[in-house]
Amino acid sequence: MYFSIIINQILILAFLAVIGVIATKLKVITEQVKTSIAAVVFNITLPALILSSVTNVDLNKEILANSMWVFIISNVGIILLYIAGRTSRKILKIEGKTGNVHVIHTMLGNVAFLGYPLFSALFPGGEGLFYAVIFHLTQDIFIWTVGVFEFNSSKSLKFSDSLKHLVNPNTIAFAIGIFMLIVGLKIPKIIYPTVYGLGKTTIYMAMLYIGAILAQNPMISAFKNFKIYVLGFNKMVLVPLILLLIINMLSNYFNIQIGNTAKTVVVMQTAMPCMAMVVVLAKKFDSDDLHATENLFLTTLLSLGTLPLLYYIIHVF
Repeated sequence: MYFSIIINQILILAFLAVIGVIATKLKVITEQVKTSIAAVVFNITLPALILSSVTNVDLNKEILANSMWVFIISNVGIILLYIAGRTSRKILKIEGKTGNVHVIHTMLGNVAFLGYPLFSALFPGGEGLFYAVIFHLTQDIFIWTVGVFEFNSSKSLKFSDSLKHLVNPNTIAFAIGIFMLIVGLKIPKIIYPTVYGLGKTTIYMAMLYIGAILAQNPMISAFKNFKIYVLGFNKMVLVPLILLLIINMLSNYFNIQIGNTAKTVVVMQTAMPCMAMVVVLAKKFDSDDLHATENLFLTTLLSLGTLPLLYYIIHVF
């Protein structure tokens, strides 16, 4: 049942992205509209989705224990991705700004724009999204620390300033949601439909935004770039399978039990295609934003096959 859900959900996301591509080609979605969509998603719909989902979680000892392990394993997964990116950059001799983008895109995935809608559909009770947010917050730490370090070609953003980005509407929504969860508060019934409804629009807005990004440049060259296939294999197959092996070893040899939902979310978040926001950051830091767009385009297409396959492997092994 769950396997058909993930196939259907990815197809829905793919169709939405195609609509975004077509709308951009027809100039319905202009550059200004695209920027506005990203701002609305990041500042309004994503926080609404986080708040409505987190406060719906039935908090218990198992979820609390799983949350701790999700945070720890998320760090392990992102560090493994970073090592894979640095290693492949050295082996493939990818120099300069393109090399920086290669490493950063190997490390960072589309865990919000693609991950949130996917886990909301797979685990409707909110637990899956709860773990997905923990992974996202962990990744945010790496974005504004290691990511900024890798984008060292630009000095426009100080390290101390980058840390300020860790405080944003999404982290605030998560903090409020956690507080409400701990003290047993719920969103008042009179405003819950509004918050919940706004959150549900994230899937549509986010995929339109991804489609708009994919439509910006002719991407035929991406299919001929061997380096992107290496990046995609490391990011969406190799490292997630290594992480799955680590989790299973912890369970089998150290009796550390991690729930199936938590395991599925953290492994699949690790396997998400390249992060859309890196395209924006690459442009901001005067890096190779065209290569970043190619990475996003090809890995997103490849994820239509890799994510269902990985989901199947997780539940078989």
